[in-house]
Amino acid sequence: MKRPIRVELVPSAIWVGILVTHVSFCLFLSLQTLFLPPSALDAGSLFLAALMFGAIPAAVIGWALGLPLAAALRPVRNQWWHVGAFALLGGIIAMPFWVYDEPPTLLGFMAMVPAAGLGRFSVWRLVRIRNDDGAAPAPGV
Repeated sequence: MKRPIRVELVPSAIWVGILVTHVSFCLFLSLQTLFLPPSALDAGSLFLAALMFGAIPAAVIGWALGLPLAAALRPVRNQWWHVGAFALLGGIIAMPFWVYDEPPTLLGFMAMVPAAGLGRFSVWRLVRIRNDDGAAPAPGV
C-alpha cells in the first residue's frame, strides 16, 4: 500500500533547517557561560568556536537524521506534528549527554531540543501542502 504524500519540501528547505538549527544551537550553547566562572570563557568566543567547528557535524547529522524523518512525516499534514517530531529528535540526539549532571553541560546539550524544533519551524513557509483532491500544492499555512 502506498502512503499518500501530503507535505512536500522545497529543495532548499533542508539547508535552511540545518542552518537555523545549527546557529540556534550554538547560541543556546553559548548561553551556558552564564554558569561558568567569569574568567573561564566568554559567550562570544564559545559561540564562534561552536559555529565553526560544529558546521560539518551539523550538516552530516542534519542530512543523516533530518531527511529520513522528513520523509517519514510526508503523509502528516499538520506541521505542528513535524515541529514536535524534530524537537523529539533533538532530544534523542542530546540523550547521550544527559549523563553529565553539571548545569552548563546539561543545559548546553538540552538546547538541542528547542534548536531542532526551531529549525523545522523555520521552514514552515518552504513547505507545500497537497490537497487530497489532486489539486496543486498550496503553500504551508
